[in-house]
Amino acid sequence: MNKKEMVIEKARELFTKYGYKKVSMDEIAKEANVTKKTIYTYFKDKDSMFQYFILEELEKMKAPLEEKKKKSNSFIEFVSESLYYVLTYRKNSALISAIVKEGNQEKEAKASDFLKFYDTEIINYIEDSIKEEIASGNIKKCDSRLTAFIIYKVYIAIMFEYESELDEEKVTKEITSILKDGLFN
Repeated sequence: MNKKEMVIEKARELFTKYGYKKVSMDEIAKEANVTKKTIYTYFKDKDSMFQYFILEELEKMKAPLEEKKKKSNSFIEFVSESLYYVLTYRKNSALISAIVKEGNQEKEAKASDFLKFYDTEIINYIEDSIKEEIASGNIKKCDSRLTAFIIYKVYIAIMFEYESELDEEKVTKEITSILKDGLFN
């Protein structure tokens, strides 16, 4: 393993374990057995290093989403399966969980900023998919940004704020039904 890989691995471990705020560049250097100067040859600062990990998490999600898109019979099926996947991924990602926990406990602005970036990237992805489907004539014309935001935020609210016992599959089916058929006949 080269120095950069060691820095990345150790930084990921520390951020996952302690969150963004409690990890210093000195600690990362010590754990990776390199100097801080070495770290700064790879990353401008702690923020850019952490941003690297957020982008890495997003990339880990993107490939399976693209596969789901190819295999789905309809856009609504794709949205349903994809949002379920994204939310369970977010819920099960140790790094994202650490950021959420830090943001909730300490009202840490940086943690909140990183989560907003993460959420915005997912909304952008949904929006782009909606635009493609509108252009293909598969769904009716709508405000793609607003629609993407609503779809994502509904799932987020349910997954993280709904107080009853949660059956992710049932929730996904219910929201899919609302999106597909609407509430009113």
